[in-house]
Amino acid sequence: MVDDDRAIVEGLSLLLDGWGYEVLAALSFDALEHALPGLHRPPGLIIADHFLPAGRTGAEAVERLREFTGIQVPAIILTGDTTPERQDEARQHRCTLLHKPVQVAPLRDAVERLARH
Repeated sequence: MVDDDRAIVEGLSLLLDGWGYEVLAALSFDALEHALPGLHRPPGLIIADHFLPAGRTGAEAVERLREFTGIQVPAIILTGDTTPERQDEARQHRCTLLHKPVQVAPLRDAVERLARH
């Protein structure tokens, strides 16, 4: 999970952990970059906020993780931006887009659907 809001990271981490998922969290693109060499196995899913610090985006984080692992890791982009551009960008990067505030049921549905592949 990549999100610069510590409260969101902590809340979603607790939620995902409760659903039986192991969570690796990063608060920025750079923090994700530093965590990649420590991965013991490719993640089954990435959840990233659209707007990250230093002008980076969740789509960039998804692409970096996919590049590093060499696999098409399923991804969810979280954003409060409901413009068609965000939807197009998510589609272009083969990501599921969920709008903030994220509701638990749609999040769980997306996580379970994507983590199965």
